[in-house]
Parts: sequence; structure tokens; C-alpha cells
Amino acid sequence: MRAFAIFLLGGALTSFVCASAWAGKLPKDAVELTAAEVKAIYSGKTGVYDVSSIYYASDGTTKGIFGKPKVTATFKGTWSVSGNEMCAKNKPKGDPKIYRDCNKFWRSGKRIYDLWSVHYDGSKPDLKSGYVTTTVKKLKDGDLVAKKYAAAGGE
Repeated sequence: MRAFAIFLLGGALTSFVCASAWAGKLPKDAVELTAAEVKAIYSGKTGVYDVSSIYYASDGTTKGIFGKPKVTATFKGTWSVSGNEMCAKNKPKGDPKIYRDCNKFWRSGKRIYDLWSVHYDGSKPDLKSGYVTTTVKKLKDGDLVAKKYAAAGGE
């Protein structure tokens, strides 16, 4: 589904794509976040991105919308954490394919660094200078997609 591929590039991963101008290296003193810390970053929060939003429910499910201001697609799936990495698997309505994306997290001082570690399209992450500090700022408390998701026919 072309719309969902665009969603992945312009939506859920906006934190990586748009922040790439600010991407840089991981500081030498950075330490991996624990699984509990990564879960706390996402659990019960909505990622609000340029052209999409995705809700990360505390039960490990996701639901999302693509298109702003008009919703053009919905998707749902799951998210889980292993070590310092969060992975989401989402399936757009009407598309048989499941798309997987992952992000890894570190702390250096008061800053949280994030690397888009698994790309939905199989492209390789930038392990040298692909670290950003903007992802956490795009996550807002609560389910901010439920009404639009339901109105758009999300299951």
C-alpha cells in the first residue's frame, strides 16, 4: 500500500527523518536505557508526527492514523521492548503486509538519544551519525488517535 509506505517515511518515523538534520554521533559516555525505561517512554503515549499519529497502548498494542488534517489510512499492530530497543509491527487496513520498525535508546547526562535501528524497508541504519534527541519530545500522554481512528473506520 503506497499510502502506508509514505506513512512510514513521513509519519511514525518522522522523528528520525525530520530530525536527520540534527542527527549526530552517540556520545562516548552514553549508556543503554533499561527495558523498563524504554517501556515508560512509549507506554500509554501517542507519537504525534507530521503526517500521522500512533498510540502505544500499555497492553502492547498500537493503532494509528495517517493523513493530516484528513485521515487517509488507519493501521494497527503491536509494540514490544527488548533491552534498550522498542519494535513496532503495524499492518495498515487493507494491506496484507506487516511493517516493522525499531528504535534503540541511550542516555548521556540528561539527554536521551535514539537510533532508528530497524527500517521497515530493510535499509540499513546509520550507526555512525544517525542518533537523534527529538523522539521522546514527540510522544504525548494518552490516546490522541481514538476518535479519528474510529471515524476513519479503524477496526
